[in-house]
Amino acid sequence: MNFTPRAASLAEVAQRTLEGSRFGYEVKDFLHEFQARQEFSMVAEPPPILAGRVENGERWDAFLQALAVYLAARIHRDPPEWTQPPQALSDPWFASPGLAIRNYLLLSSPAPFRTRNLFIDEDSLSVV
Repeated sequence: MNFTPRAASLAEVAQRTLEGSRFGYEVKDFLHEFQARQEFSMVAEPPPILAGRVENGERWDAFLQALAVYLAARIHRDPPEWTQPPQALSDPWFASPGLAIRNYLLLSSPAPFRTRNLFIDEDSLSVV
């Protein structure tokens, strides 16, 4: 079997996405790696821009920015410089399409995501 090591940085997540890997898969794998190492260097490097280069690229750029801010706070660090100013989507994006869950996502989404008009369940950022 041929195994690829997990992405060691958000920049690597973006690069792998550019190379055709599924964004969600790479993010979840990265979260496992971050949980194990919890190093600021994993979020410090600005990722390559995805907007205009992959489907939903603008959304993924904002998501990576929000994730960097969120993870930096978890290890008691200031957000990396590349996360400012916040890249907010022009239209809100909800991680779940159901109308019934939107109110929940509006309230429960972590601040770095809400700031960028992304609405997710914080539990989706947890790994076991």
